[in-house]
Amino acid sequence: MIGLILFLVSIFLAGVIYPIGFIYSVVLTLIKSGWHSLDEYLFRCALATDQHANSFLAKLFNDVMIKTGGHKFGNPDETISSVLGKNKLMGKLSYFGKCLDFILHLLDNNHSIKSIEEDENPPKKMVSNDTNDN
Repeated sequence: MIGLILFLVSIFLAGVIYPIGFIYSVVLTLIKSGWHSLDEYLFRCALATDQHANSFLAKLFNDVMIKTGGHKFGNPDETISSVLGKNKLMGKLSYFGKCLDFILHLLDNNHSIKSIEEDENPPKKMVSNDTNDN
């Protein structure tokens, strides 16, 4: 029951308070520190959102992004890109996982491989060290 209550509170915070806090932080950062600091703040927000999505969407991503035996989504301290990279090296990305990996690759060359977090549950078996195939 406590899990349900905490979940509902977190949804309220995400839906109501986050937008207010985000706008406040963007404006304050621009006024006090400038564009460079804003870019750093937005990067931290993107990283936090990525880790949240990895945890929040784990069941869906495990079913549609990876093949059986792949490195699982769901670690709240790991990014989606890290999990994709580990599964890419293991040869365990599904069609949809390969599609997302390719989109990320277009934005940042070999993004998923470069994003692997070695300290977060290293993958069991790597099938290839070649990072150029998509």
